Amino acid sequence: MALSVDDAENATEMKDAYGLEFPVLYDTDTSVATKYGVYDLLGDGVSAPATFIIKTDGTIESALIGTSISERPTPDSILDVLASLAGMDREVMTYPADGAEIVLPMAGAPEVGQLVPDFDLPTASGESVSLSENLGERNVVLVFFRAWW
Repeated sequence: MALSVDDAENATEMKDAYGLEFPVLYDTDTSVATKYGVYDLLGDGVSAPATFIIKTDGTIESALIGTSISERPTPDSILDVLASLAGMDREVMTYPADGAEIVLPMAGAPEVGQLVPDFDLPTASGESVSLSENLGERNVVLVFFRAWW
């Protein structure tokens, strides 16, 4: 899932422009981004780039919160974590090794090992998606992006 504080029009444009096949959610009132501790974290009025890998039981396995618009985990590092959860032999994602500053989420945000807040948000396709309906049988990668790319 990808989530931003954009509106429906911008979420739809992004989904169509990139041919995305996963839900693109919009959080115009910023309630979900705030609960996850990434809204306005960099002082710019949008979500900090962040990736949470959520296990089937609803707890956070891994989290990376970016300090700039371009700081994101690599696709390989995300696949490493998912493979690890599935019992496969891949290296687990870690925080930046280059000594970059790690921005911590706001107080009250969920941390690794804790249950995450559920949410129900509209998608770019006009449906409604909740986190809880996607847990149980599969892990979820929840990516907060800053706004229309």
